[in-house]
Amino acid sequence: MTVPDEGSFVDKIGLVIEEWTKERVVGSLPVEGNTQPYGFLHGGATCSVVESLASLGAAGVAGPDKIVMGQQQTTHFLGTSTYGTVRGVATPVQIGKTAHVWNVDVTHVDTGKLIATGRVIMAVRERRESAAGSA
Repeated sequence: MTVPDEGSFVDKIGLVIEEWTKERVVGSLPVEGNTQPYGFLHGGATCSVVESLASLGAAGVAGPDKIVMGQQQTTHFLGTSTYGTVRGVATPVQIGKTAHVWNVDVTHVDTGKLIATGRVIMAVRERRESAAGSA
């Protein structure tokens, strides 16, 4: 498993991967720099945490000969934050040959408050030589 490259989307939003195993992926995101105009944590940033952690988990399980891509994401927003850090924890629900289902809970690090919960269905496909450089 490879940590996301510097300059990647995950790097740009400030998502720090804290743990990455086949059973669980944990990452934290600063609220500062990821807010909407009213100063609250942006829903898109929260969805990005959910999608990114599920993708990393699926990629780790699928292995280097496969590629994974999100097919569907559902995120329920239960709270928000204006400061500090949120942490996402992704765990697999179902691991199949062509699809994985991952749950992700996002909580506030300081308060423990559940900010959002999401589920992502990931497609799992064979890696093709042309897939590496295609748009």
